[in-house]
Amino acid sequence: MPKRDTADELDLSVRSIADSLRAISESIKQCADRIESDTKSNAHEMLQRALRLIYKMADTRGAKMVFTGVGKSYLIGKKLAATMTSVGTPAICIHATEAVHGDLGMVHPLDCVVLLSYSGATDEVVHLASVLRTMRWGHPNDADDNGCTAGFCGNRAFLVGMSGAEMDSPLGKLCDAWIDCKVDSELSSVVCAPTTSSNVTLAMGDAISMLLMARRNFGPSDFARNHPGGQLGQKIT
Repeated sequence: MPKRDTADELDLSVRSIADSLRAISESIKQCADRIESDTKSNAHEMLQRALRLIYKMADTRGAKMVFTGVGKSYLIGKKLAATMTSVGTPAICIHATEAVHGDLGMVHPLDCVVLLSYSGATDEVVHLASVLRTMRWGHPNDADDNGCTAGFCGNRAFLVGMSGAEMDSPLGKLCDAWIDCKVDSELSSVVCAPTTSSNVTLAMGDAISMLLMARRNFGPSDFARNHPGGQLGQKIT
């Protein structure tokens, strides 16, 4: 027969969930504190550099955000692309493996490609970054790599990493800017399934989505236009 859990056992489960939520909340707070004041890891400076590139994309007609990753990181990218699109910033998500088999055709110059890899060493993502780093549109002398770190690169996409690793990681060395999403640990002490780290990455992406929404003066009427269906659509129309 299936085990019948006692009230005390269920109470312990509820407490465990509450502890997990507090751990996630604390990790998000630590990330917020780090990007505001951390000079040792340059998290503050690196985020500013990333925002310059993201804002350049946002201010360029026809440019878009492109999220990419594999595994859980790819799913996080899909959610962030959906959120950004719904609040006024064109965004897509492509799988890092599929990208090098034709989906790179969706990436254009001055797009901002956000490469998601918590380890900073995911083979498929690092390979994609190396390909994007050398991709050029137009004449090869139109622009050079040095301009990207200053916030502009005329004939290739911007590359921004979102990771728990440092910028000297394999992926970081290929990116123009870096967003620090590291955590002390995942929720489980048994397996390293992405839990705390995925929540921090989602929170960071959502926060950037809100910045872009404000930059575009995206308001209630715009939001209503994008949400004609469902309870949310009914609430705002």
